[in-house]
Amino acid sequence: MKKIILYVGYVSVAVVFAISIVLLFYSRNKNESGKAKRTIGASYMTMNNPYFEVINEEIKAVVENKGDVLETRDSAMNAEVQAEQVEGFINEKVDCILINAVDWKAIGSSLKKAKKAGIPVIAVDTLVYDQSLVDGIVVSDNYEAGAQCAKDLMKRKKKGKILFLVQSENKSAIDRIKGFKETLEKAGWNYENIGDIECKGQLEVSQPLVENVLTKTKDIDVVVALNDPSAMGTMAALDAEHMLSDVLVYGADGSPEAKTMIYKNRMTATAAQSPRITGKKTVEMLYKILAGKPVESQYIVPVRLITRDNVEDYSLSGWQ
Repeated sequence: MKKIILYVGYVSVAVVFAISIVLLFYSRNKNESGKAKRTIGASYMTMNNPYFEVINEEIKAVVENKGDVLETRDSAMNAEVQAEQVEGFINEKVDCILINAVDWKAIGSSLKKAKKAGIPVIAVDTLVYDQSLVDGIVVSDNYEAGAQCAKDLMKRKKKGKILFLVQSENKSAIDRIKGFKETLEKAGWNYENIGDIECKGQLEVSQPLVENVLTKTKDIDVVVALNDPSAMGTMAALDAEHMLSDVLVYGADGSPEAKTMIYKNRMTATAAQSPRITGKKTVEMLYKILAGKPVESQYIVPVRLITRDNVEDYSLSGWQ
């Protein structure tokens, strides 16, 4: 009888242990709905820009709250690295890919593979060349961002010599500069283009490039930067030459740093985007797609110009 009791005890312990293992496995691999955890892969052109960190934070908060997993990758402005990241997600069989393309055309070959594998893709913050390769788009009104800066410039000056800081592989950057130039041209505003400087939208790249330009000419009235980080690099270069007070500097993002510089009358304006809205709208679209629900093919996030006249309506320490 003792042996039987002992045997039953051993069996009971073994059963309890087995059940615990099964429950642990279940809990680790199920989300809040009791379904298998879903994995979302996100690849950004860079995480060196706080703007993308905020977008990712908004997405991650919702994904993790639902018990799913967000895998975030930094492409460091390298299109080949980003292609490898996307193909890694495909091999991993993630449930959805969020792509913030370094090169809006080059990423196409990787997105074709994702489509063939049946993995939905959402373009975040910037367009891809072949929009048939994505299931949804969340992007700021980048053309309007450039147009708003141009309209502000025309109120301040009747003509000028303009230096442009650009990123020709990125559609958001292309549209901002295009919006700026076309708005001036349609209005017949006379300007001289000092040059289009490729700067990858990075502070540490733009500063030495602008410094180099200033060794050749200081006859510049306006600098139009594709984003706030490149505007910051520009201002550092201008400040070193004691030119910052004489040159109008435009950026785009609406970053805390840019708003602070505008408040201090050191930067002219920034076309403010909202990384928080971009992140929220992206994750809303993501879960609609995963649920098989219809979604808008494209959501446009509005932009608003921030100048010294309205900067106090915004938080200088945070994002809008």
